Amino acid sequence: MNRIYFIITLLFSLNFIAQTEPVVALALLENDNIAEVNINEESFIESVGKFTDISKESFKKIDSKQKIAVLLTVHKEGVASIEFYANPKIGEKEKNSYLNQLKSIEFGNTKIVDFPMLLLINSKFEEYGENFKELVTPSQKRVQEYQNASLSEMVALNKSYATKVLGVLTAYQIKVNSEFVGVRKMGSLLEKTDFEKQVDFTALTKGNKDYWRAILEMSPGNQLLPVTNIFTQVSQGEFDYALKYIQIIRMFSDPKTIPDSYLEELLARLNLFNEKLNSRIEKGFVFHDSGKYQKAIAVYEGILKDYPHSAWAKYELYFSKNALSVSNKSMESSDRSDWDKAKIGIYKSNPLYNMDVRASNGKEGYLLYRRMSMLELFKNKETRLEDLYEYANIALDLEVYDFAAQLYWLSVTFDKSENNALFRFLYSVEKLGVTNLKSNFKGNFEKEFKKIDKTRLKEMESSNTFKAFKK
Repeated sequence: MNRIYFIITLLFSLNFIAQTEPVVALALLENDNIAEVNINEESFIESVGKFTDISKESFKKIDSKQKIAVLLTVHKEGVASIEFYANPKIGEKEKNSYLNQLKSIEFGNTKIVDFPMLLLINSKFEEYGENFKELVTPSQKRVQEYQNASLSEMVALNKSYATKVLGVLTAYQIKVNSEFVGVRKMGSLLEKTDFEKQVDFTALTKGNKDYWRAILEMSPGNQLLPVTNIFTQVSQGEFDYALKYIQIIRMFSDPKTIPDSYLEELLARLNLFNEKLNSRIEKGFVFHDSGKYQKAIAVYEGILKDYPHSAWAKYELYFSKNALSVSNKSMESSDRSDWDKAKIGIYKSNPLYNMDVRASNGKEGYLLYRRMSMLELFKNKETRLEDLYEYANIALDLEVYDFAAQLYWLSVTFDKSENNALFRFLYSVEKLGVTNLKSNFKGNFEKEFKKIDKTRLKEMESSNTFKAFKK
């Protein structure tokens, strides 16, 4: 139980210890777990005490069958909003008298996000939906809004949500102890960043020495920094790549931590988003399979207008455009020059997209094989750590160095049997331009990095796919 919830629970116990009627309960609906960075706890508890006292006094004589609900939300700006519900309805005079008293309370403002609470009289929390059918909590409103949104609206809602969460994650990085230099520097940098504008990922995360130092400083299971990276990507509309990170990070995230709760909510959002995205892409399939390539192209271009970073839609757009060109005899079926252009945008949206079309030499054939190999990973829970390391190796071969580094560090942290992970982590970070991180460790790094280069080359040249191009 967190501190604010405990104090408010104690406040209720003291106020109502000798009272049997009316039955009063207060539920903190959301964001109570981040109270330490979101509110002034002392003044907030004082205002909640006044809120409960006024409620108790105003309705002390009501019938036990009369049910009251008050949804009060404290905002970052402006006065608190109050919604009043009664079942059965009560007189306007009594209702307005009560609401006017509540308006006299100085609730203050939150620092980052809204703080909603629900006060109930003669009603259990689990029954409020039945007792007050018109009452919709803020989280329920958000879910309804999101479920009813179009694809483009979902994109905007996800970006807005990510920006708010980044405010919370930033606050936790700023308040850590001074010994965590990297984490605090990241917090300061994030605080100055306007996520509603275009963000330079290299400067902020993957090429930032403070980001990787902060990664080293966090305790195992607390994925504050990787989750920050994920939400940064989402704030910029980069959902495809963010989802690749989520799929891995959540396997190693402590469910008791603040970042984990946001990670799970984001995953639920992106799953709903992808359901809507996929249904639209499937409409393009129907046109393509029936030879109506122009209509398929129109579907994919419409998707990309709403969500410009869909690697799948970009791939299918290439596929239909290519089929149209071949059918019009404006391009030979063996010509893949249009793929060389299309793959740039596809891999920018999702560097780990598992499809490739063309291989004109041994290296390209090997990388095509490596992309397809990702589909064989994480099928068995017992081989999770082995698959993690192999996934990092694939990312390294594809030169997705930030993803490789993140996975290698997870291997260092959670798989003590994997002795090569640390050097490969530092090798990947070095490829990102962060050259000073290795000073935190001991070893002949020049020798180890050359060994990694030699091993990678040997693995490629000894593969059957590479050899096939030599015949």
